[in-house]
Amino acid sequence: MVTLDSAVEIGLNGFLNRYGDTRAKQELLLFWGLHPDARFSRLAVLSAMECSRLDVEKALKSMANDNLIDMRSDSGLITYSLTTNENIRQMVALLSTLDWGQRHMLLTNTHQVTDTCNLVSAQEGL
Repeated sequence: MVTLDSAVEIGLNGFLNRYGDTRAKQELLLFWGLHPDARFSRLAVLSAMECSRLDVEKALKSMANDNLIDMRSDSGLITYSLTTNENIRQMVALLSTLDWGQRHMLLTNTHQVTDTCNLVSAQEGL
């Protein structure tokens, strides 16, 4: 377990408020924290996530637009990797070192997290 000082916690809160506002984005941030130097096809990323395909595709597009991840097309195959921006890489790496309780506390403190992974089932109940 990593111990966070208040400055680091504030930095992570700001990072998550800005870039981790859905569960799909949070899962992708953790995914790239575990695989910071890897490049994955869209299908590989979709297969690794627990969110719906649509949510993950929206999150990938948003994260590419925010320059969190790099999107590359090689001979028609689109691949994704974590950005080379060192500040973002450090935040993603730090986030991936936290245990579940610490991540939960950070996400609870942001008060802006949307769980879009379960949005469809919630709307079906209306």
